[in-house]
Amino acid sequence: MALRYVVLDFDGTCTQVELVQAGFLSSYLAILAKANGRTADALRPAWEAALAEVRAASPGAGWTLFGAPSTAPAAADPYILSGEASALLVRKGTIQQVPADAYARAYAANPAPWRPEVPKVLAALVQRGLKIGFISNSERLAIQVRLTDLLHADRRLRGKIVVHGDAAKFKVHEIPLGADSPGAAHRAAFEKLDGAVRADGLSRPIYLRRGAYFEALCGLWQDLGAKGDAIAETIVCGDIWDLDLAMPRALGAAVHLIRRAAPFETYAYELAQLATPKDASKDLNGLVDHVDRLRKQPR
Repeated sequence: MALRYVVLDFDGTCTQVELVQAGFLSSYLAILAKANGRTADALRPAWEAALAEVRAASPGAGWTLFGAPSTAPAAADPYILSGEASALLVRKGTIQQVPADAYARAYAANPAPWRPEVPKVLAALVQRGLKIGFISNSERLAIQVRLTDLLHADRRLRGKIVVHGDAAKFKVHEIPLGADSPGAAHRAAFEKLDGAVRADGLSRPIYLRRGAYFEALCGLWQDLGAKGDAIAETIVCGDIWDLDLAMPRALGAAVHLIRRAAPFETYAYELAQLATPKDASKDLNGLVDHVDRLRKQPR
């Protein structure tokens, strides 16, 4: 296979979210309680009940940020879970408001550490002649700073990696008519996507036409020097099927799933989407193995 590009998600894919999830949820609760004139201890029973209710309903219940139509499992990670649990508390009348910056403040207070293998994996991919980029919902500058800090001893490697943040992978929308953007240049590929697909064991559909994510992919290819549509030369690595991998796979990319750790284990329906069990791994070393297998395939 003529593989040239590797696209990485950030949170959960390259970071160990499980190590900070308890602290993140505790910080989120404190912020929520203060905004509603309560103490964290007073709100905790209702908060924990809401978390449990969302967990029990997921993955059939989905992420509904900004009115999105269930674009990922509601309990895929602590970041999504906190938003869905707080929205549930508002609907129940338990609290009156959720501060707009609640997630950002809790996230900043509890940075998830990098997976220890990340520097070695990035170096291995570059050594294979591949071009690497990150696409994440998180803020671009924050990822750039963390990546620069991680690779401070290898500035040459850092200089080869491109970051696209604020990708809004959760948004399901079309590419606007008359848009002058990287995605608009590849509108024909986007318009071949189905609106949604069904997965066995999942009660909600998986939505594919995520215009913002498509724009981010096309912009990344442009920044990496691709000529035209590079989807067939790309492998995308992520930890949440719906958000990270469903659309790229439908477009024609190879995909690799990083299995989430407890207490946010990967759902069975996500693993069932893969062509082979080897297309998933518990860490990023499995991505390198996947790349090597693809490169051995006849062109």
